[in-house]
Amino acid sequence: MIKIACNYSAELLNLLEQEKVTVDWIKLSRWDVYTKEVQIARKTRPVLLHTLPNAAQSDLDELDWNHINNAIEECGSPHIAIHLSGRHKYWPNSPATIDTIKQRLHNGILYCKENLNVDLLIENVPYDTKSDVYKCVTDPSFIYSLCEDTDVELLLDLAHLRVAAYHRKESPYDYVAQLPLHRVREIHVCGPEHDPENGLQDRHVEMAEEDYQLLAFTLTKTSPDFVTLEYGGTGKKMEWRSDQDTLERQLKRLNEMVNRQF
Repeated sequence: MIKIACNYSAELLNLLEQEKVTVDWIKLSRWDVYTKEVQIARKTRPVLLHTLPNAAQSDLDELDWNHINNAIEECGSPHIAIHLSGRHKYWPNSPATIDTIKQRLHNGILYCKENLNVDLLIENVPYDTKSDVYKCVTDPSFIYSLCEDTDVELLLDLAHLRVAAYHRKESPYDYVAQLPLHRVREIHVCGPEHDPENGLQDRHVEMAEEDYQLLAFTLTKTSPDFVTLEYGGTGKKMEWRSDQDTLERQLKRLNEMVNRQF
């Protein structure tokens, strides 16, 4: 049975208290307010923790892995994900080759995997021609081989996928079909937004019909444990896109879609 998860927000808590929506898990992603938010969230639902940095960072050994594992245990999170992001700034002295990027990511994934007490997932990232993300990390074959080589499951972010496919000039449906769909454990959904100057961007706004259609297609090809709505949140970065009616509308639609799968 697919479980529905959603970003922590005051609006979500209000909807749950009023029994207007159904959510199985709450997702937390902010370390700076983790202690406060986990205490509130855990009184309502189990918690998915989503706080790891990028797999290509050179300072993964400086993370407090005891703290991370203790937080995972406190939340009851069955897994945690890391972004499969290779940024130009990680190789400041010269452009990196595809093999160099892949090896760094491979090593980072294995390092995190060895230090965690739960399963590690890797999450696909957005790409556009003006970003500092190397295009190769969004190649479906690149993602596929890293999943297989490191034996980790995939957190498939469909908004990230739509942004990458747009700027790669590819069909998002063809893109999905080339990924390791047998490894999809969780799916993230929200709405990207078209920017007049920069094209499609990852903005975490309300899902549009094409987002629901892509999710419906993906659900016929995968067997995820979770579908997580990444709309709404706390703090200046997210609270302006945390409208309660918009959140309610999306959660009801997602529950209808997931329930139709069974």
